[in-house]
Amino acid sequence: MLLLRLLFQTGLYIATTVVIVAISLYIKFVAELIGDEIVYKIPLLGDLLLSIEIIEILNVLVFAILGLGFGVATILLPRSFSNRVSYLLLLTLVPCIYSISVFFKYQIWVQSFSINENISYSQAQKMTNTFLRYKTQNESILGFYLYTANFPVIPAKEKEMVETDELMNNTYQRIAYVFAYANELLQKKYFTPTKIDSLFKWRGWILRVFYFLVSMFTAIVNFKTGLNTVRRS
Repeated sequence: MLLLRLLFQTGLYIATTVVIVAISLYIKFVAELIGDEIVYKIPLLGDLLLSIEIIEILNVLVFAILGLGFGVATILLPRSFSNRVSYLLLLTLVPCIYSISVFFKYQIWVQSFSINENISYSQAQKMTNTFLRYKTQNESILGFYLYTANFPVIPAKEKEMVETDELMNNTYQRIAYVFAYANELLQKKYFTPTKIDSLFKWRGWILRVFYFLVSMFTAIVNFKTGLNTVRRS
């Protein structure tokens, strides 16, 4: 009887956590679509918002749901090991779910490219892989991951692939203009050309580390909130 109860609780726990993960992934996918179709196409500001990957801010919502859900789900398992199991599973899933953004972005990019060029998805994949190989010596998702870490401009058409350097320069000029305006507001030349160059060069990796740490922190804090909610009930 105890074994059957444990199996039932475990099955219910697995089903619940799968639903929580599915909801988190769905929100991330929708967020990437909103970013690609709306936010990053805003005149003047779009390039800046893309360069700081502003949509990743929604990770706070995604990992809040994930952490809270896993915390509450501990009630479905025996107390002797429920906290440890949920916590370890959460710590394992956070990097995986965080990293899946790259997969979503890559798929959206190739799909958009195929629509813009009026070609099949497989043809678009071949063309984008050629471009990524030229830029990073890698292709597919890995090539896209490395490319977007160093270049904020993602070509939407074949013509833009040829004009990447020019597009990058235009983006840099717009971002530099924003920083120059910030200097005026601060009444101090805080953002020098050297600092802007460094930020532009390393912004991809810095942002990824920052957003990942925020995601992990959010998940852990909300996991503890979920645990406290269960204990009070």
